[in-house]
Parts: sequence; structure tokens; C-alpha cells
Amino acid sequence: MRKKKKNAALLTMAEKFRNSAIPECPYFGRCGGCLFQDIAYEQQLLLKQELMQSVFDGILTVDPVTPSPLPYGYRNRMDYVTSFGKKGLREQGSFKFVVDIEDCPLLQPRSRELWKSMRLATAPLEDYNYISHNGFLRYIVLRQAYFTGETMASFVITGESLPDDFSLSSPLPCTSFNLLQNSSITDSSYAPVIKNIGSQAITEKFDDSFFTIQPNSFFQSNSPVALEVYRIIREHVRGDTLDLYCGVGSIGIYCANKCDSVTGVEINPEACESARDNAAMNKLDNVSIICADAADLDPAAKKFETVILDPPRSGLHPKLYKILESLSPARIIYMSCNPATFKTDLEALTNYSLDYFKVFDMFPQTPHCESLAILDRKK
Repeated sequence: MRKKKKNAALLTMAEKFRNSAIPECPYFGRCGGCLFQDIAYEQQLLLKQELMQSVFDGILTVDPVTPSPLPYGYRNRMDYVTSFGKKGLREQGSFKFVVDIEDCPLLQPRSRELWKSMRLATAPLEDYNYISHNGFLRYIVLRQAYFTGETMASFVITGESLPDDFSLSSPLPCTSFNLLQNSSITDSSYAPVIKNIGSQAITEKFDDSFFTIQPNSFFQSNSPVALEVYRIIREHVRGDTLDLYCGVGSIGIYCANKCDSVTGVEINPEACESARDNAAMNKLDNVSIICADAADLDPAAKKFETVILDPPRSGLHPKLYKILESLSPARIIYMSCNPATFKTDLEALTNYSLDYFKVFDMFPQTPHCESLAILDRKK
């Protein structure tokens, strides 16, 4: 019920901005990937500022949203579902229907070309009916590193291998190709890798820092905006730094030269492996990675001057409130993709005051955005 009310409020606020732009995508209105293509980009920013202010009204004043350099052609990842004889994204407002998509303007140019070849290559493969749970090919996942241009394609399948008569074009149309197996009824494009062709990962570059991205690794969807945020974070870290929900370690590694030490904590073993590889690739000897749930962290293990938080949309686990209270870092740097859960976490961290808050448009053409907050311990 809460989600329905939220969506209704969003649509009401957006109505006054509608029809100020011509959508670039012919599937707009049917595809559930975008909601704002009929709104001029400058007005999308105003709408997002208004949306964020509605969440934080009475707590803080939301400044104008920092725009994305690219309103289109920015996405680093797209998960295309293959079902009911179609390859694309789910229909707006419905889980039961798929919009067959030949091209998506949110993708970077190389990924758009890769999608054309992947659609053609997978035509002989049986798709997967996620209602009756029958079939073979569940997802085609495309990834691209913005600053290096390296691309990855992954097929999520129910079986253990591709048919003997199936082959990709030669040379390989992407830097890395992977098979992931998901034979459960769980609808997920994340699954164990059972085969790799080409490179095992792709590499992204933020200024002088390099990061490997594996098939199941989390990485920011909009590299130019993420880099802008990372640069701000690096200006504010100091001392021994704890990087919670660190993923492939990108934030902590990017900031490591400004810290005495960086300790990354991540629950996903594959991401931890990538984070360690990334620290080694960047020749950093002051970075260590712990594979564990952030909520199980021992607050007595070490003291930290700075804690970096980049949690999932669900926000911080409630156990972390006490852990952070025990750690008592001088500064908490919080990067959030969900204003509602960030607000809840902010209100729970009563020993900290908000020193900095900025909203960034990480996801143009959608209602979503990213925020960065810097919290200093009260004296």
C-alpha cells in the first residue's frame, strides 16, 4: 500500500512537467525502464529536487540537483529478460508482460551495438517462462566500463551449458562473455558463473584508479556521475577509514592515498575477490578486505576516524546503529540511492550532525537519484 501511495504521489508531482520533451525511445510508455522521457531534462532536475525536498521537508533544504553529463547513453549495466518469445524489459506496472526491445538509448553506444548482436545470436535459444518456470535462457546481461569502453555479456541459463550447435561470432563481440546458471525458481540475473570466454572481468578507470568488474559485481550505473561523487568523498576522508558495503572496493581504493588505512567490508565473496585484486592492481598496501556481513562487525576490533557507507536500497541494518555508536568515528560519509531509508538512518544516528548534503542525478529519465551526506560527530 505504501508503494502504491508513493507512486501515486510521484505521478501527481510529475504531471505538471509532462510533454515538455519528445521521448527518444519508441517503447516509452510501455517499457517500465523509464518514466521521465517526456519531461525536458532541466525539468527532470527540478522535479527530482522537489521529490527529495518532499522527503526531507523540515529536516534539511535540498539544493539544486547536480546533473548527469549524459541524459542518455550513460548506463553501465542492463539486465534484459528473455521470456514469452521476447527479449527486453518488463512492461510498466506489470510483472507478467515483457516489452520486446531492439534498442535502448540509455545504454552506451558500444552496448547498443552489442545488444543487436546478442539478440541475433540468441534467436535459436529457448527462452524462459518465469510464470510456469519452464525454459532455458532467462536473462542477457550487458555491462560496459564507461572510461575504458570494455564490454561484457552474460547469459543466465537454467542448464549447465549451451547447446552443442550454438556458437558466438568470431572474433568475440565483447571483452568478456560468461554463462551463469540459475536453475531455481528465484527470479534473479545474479548467479554462479559456470563458463567464461575471453577476459574474466572488464576494467573501469576512475582518474588514476583501476577496477575490475566481474559478472556479479556491483558497480555504479553512471560512471561520470560516480566519479564526481568519489572525488568529493576523497576530499573528506581522513585517518583510518572503514568502507562498509564496499563491493569491489571502488570508493575505498579510490580514496586510499588520502587515508592512513582502508578496511573494506563486503558480504559477497566474488566482490571481495575483486576488491583484493583491485587493491593489488593499484599497488596499495594500506587496503584490507574483510568478507563478512557489515551487521556482524566487531566494534571493538579497531577504531576508525572515517566510516564510508554505501548500503543497498534497504539502507543500514538496524544492528549497525549500535556498531557505529561504539565505533564513534569522527566522520561518517554516506552515499545513498534511497532517500527514504537514508532519512530513517539519519534520524537514528543521533550523535551526528549533517555537515554536507548533495543530490546527484545518477539515473536520468527515471525517478531515482543518488545523494551524498557527510555527518560529523557532535562535540
